[in-house]
Amino acid sequence: MIDNLLRDLQVLRKADLLIGKIWLNLLLRRFGLVALAGLIAVFGLGMANVAGFYGLQASVGAVWAATIIALIDLAIAAVVLLVAVRSQPGPELELAFEIRKMAVDSIQADARDVKLTIDALGLEMKDLKANVTQLIRSPLDTAAQKLLIPAALSIVRGFRSTKERA
Repeated sequence: MIDNLLRDLQVLRKADLLIGKIWLNLLLRRFGLVALAGLIAVFGLGMANVAGFYGLQASVGAVWAATIIALIDLAIAAVVLLVAVRSQPGPELELAFEIRKMAVDSIQADARDVKLTIDALGLEMKDLKANVTQLIRSPLDTAAQKLLIPAALSIVRGFRSTKERA
């Protein structure tokens, strides 16, 4: 019973650890994608802006060329951020949650079993205390009640069964 409880606690610990690892991997993946989006935005603003600016400056003017290049870079960064925000954990997270739920249910059942066993043990201890107290207070009455009466009943039943056979 205690072994089952300990095993269930270990399963719960492992399930919680697995859930934590999955969430940590997800957060690291998101952080990596956000960092990539930041790098794209920085390099995009640095390199592409200069090249685009010089390419568009002749046809639309200096101000509009800079504006168009900046909007394109920001759109690319927004797409990468959108991918980072929408990334979800895989199906292993659901499995880890199910294992965790089963472990918690099993621990609760084991705890109920332990409680029932302890309650039964407590009742047996109370009965034992009452019997010892009664034996100490009146040993002859207790002996007659616990030994003589069952023995007499057994003898009477024995006589009845021999009469019935004959």
